[in-house]
Amino acid sequence: MARYPRQFAMLFVILIVEGVVAAGAVLSILPLADFLLDPSLRSPSRLTRLLLELLTPLNIHPSFWLFGMLFAASNIIKSLLDIVIRYSILRIKYDVQRGLFDDTLTAFFRARWQYFSDSDQGQLLNTFSKEISNIGDTMGQLATQLARVVQLVIYLAVPLWIDVTMTLTAVGLALLLGMPILLLHKVSYRFGQKNTSTSNVLIGTISEVLSAARLILGFGRQEQSRTRLLTAFNQHVHATLRSQTLESALSSFYHPIGILAGIVSLGVGLNQGNSISEMTALLWSLLRMLPILVQLMSAGVSINRFLPSYHQLVSLRNQAIQLEEIQGDRLFKKMDIEIELRSIDFSYPGRHQTLQSINLTIRKGQMTALVGESGSGKSTITDLVLGLQIPNRGEVLLDGVLLSLWNQNSFRKRVGYVPQDPLLFHASIRDNLLWSYSQASEADLWYACSMANAADFIKDLPEGIDTIVGDRGVRLSGGQRQRIALARALLRKPELLILDEATSALDSESEQLIQESIEKVAQDTTILIVAHRLSTIAKADYMYVLEQGRVVEEGSYTQLSINKEGALARMVRAQQTIKPLKKESGKI
Repeated sequence: MARYPRQFAMLFVILIVEGVVAAGAVLSILPLADFLLDPSLRSPSRLTRLLLELLTPLNIHPSFWLFGMLFAASNIIKSLLDIVIRYSILRIKYDVQRGLFDDTLTAFFRARWQYFSDSDQGQLLNTFSKEISNIGDTMGQLATQLARVVQLVIYLAVPLWIDVTMTLTAVGLALLLGMPILLLHKVSYRFGQKNTSTSNVLIGTISEVLSAARLILGFGRQEQSRTRLLTAFNQHVHATLRSQTLESALSSFYHPIGILAGIVSLGVGLNQGNSISEMTALLWSLLRMLPILVQLMSAGVSINRFLPSYHQLVSLRNQAIQLEEIQGDRLFKKMDIEIELRSIDFSYPGRHQTLQSINLTIRKGQMTALVGESGSGKSTITDLVLGLQIPNRGEVLLDGVLLSLWNQNSFRKRVGYVPQDPLLFHASIRDNLLWSYSQASEADLWYACSMANAADFIKDLPEGIDTIVGDRGVRLSGGQRQRIALARALLRKPELLILDEATSALDSESEQLIQESIEKVAQDTTILIVAHRLSTIAKADYMYVLEQGRVVEEGSYTQLSINKEGALARMVRAQQTIKPLKKESGKI
């Protein structure tokens, strides 16, 4: 309510108006009942007498049509106001839901890369795709409870005015019969927890299976994947059935409670000798009021079912806040000297040391290469350069200033990054390129594509640069995806270009094209290139050879390759050697 005062204030005003109209709708049945019982209106109820006193100076005569239309009109106005209230509640629900979505996204994207790499993807996906919607439903329910409280007060005032004893009898009985509902709070919360956790597993499994569709088809494991998905689905159905059944059971249960309380109250009124018209109005009011009363009692059970969704969201958001990136105040415009990693130690949580005593320098205008086998720590160094990871010990310096003192997003916006597995969005080639730099002109697009050796194949596509590439670029070959990824990185005219195993999965022809592109770019761009294919980095200005998280050699390719006992020379020999297959006993 503090965050959305205007919406709640509007809702409250509408509720007051609706309550007054609702009271009028209830009371309007009195003159109609009096007229039906005695058209002469010799012994009318108090309200009917008051209405007749108002009509007499206006020279309006009482009739069935007058009282009937008054009753119908008041109920029509009330129904219209109910629609407005429902709209206001939905508006509050979606405003709150959008606010939660925005706050959570903000917290997530302020977090370090470690947050995303360590998180359960199914939990993250389910939180955004389903649980935030559940929380929005809960907020809607809370706003609905506010509406019900106001309505209850209005509805309660009318029967109390008509007959205190009948009203208190009905309300007391409804409260007594509704008390067992309060015992279901813990059960509802447990059901909600199970519903949320099984939904996490289901969404995660769906995402994993769909992203691995090519692998599944290639291995012929369709039936196994189908079984896995259905198992996750069945577990979620089992959990959500109990959760939803409990809520609907309560909804069905409180209606007969209201009817029973109303009937008992009516019996009390008959014993007291109350007039039929007053008991009709009172019963009409009670039948509207008592379900609201029991709904308020059972609301906690329904809200408890959704609380695990909110707790999961808060937990994820708090984890993201704890891992928030440190953003300095210095704005990066261009690199003047170098990037230096000084005495760096780094290890991932729960793993052995990944990097030990790393000292290296990426000088402006040069191509610096990191060489080593898989697992030697090359990609971790690129994460440290980008500020995606924080060293356990040591310093990352940009032009002699700690990286943490720079506004890291201002630095990253001047970096072009091409990963080993280039992710393209399910959009056109043009949109994928503009995602990197939205202000690029048509000439800029084609220049970047030309520099990446991608222009020729793009022009040959049926829709050219407006061709849709499919999910993750699946409609293109690996080499084509990699060249578009390189063009995307070059489009922003980066101060630093990072190529992380950009050719490791490519055929020789595609690798050659990428190498040509790199050589063209290297003339006026600082490049950090990560590779274990030595042909990719033969023309680097300086290289570092890594083994098991340590720099074991550094220097130019020529210097290191002639040292026959050195690590680089061993890698050269290993990659030049092709071991023939041996045939033994008729088998290869």
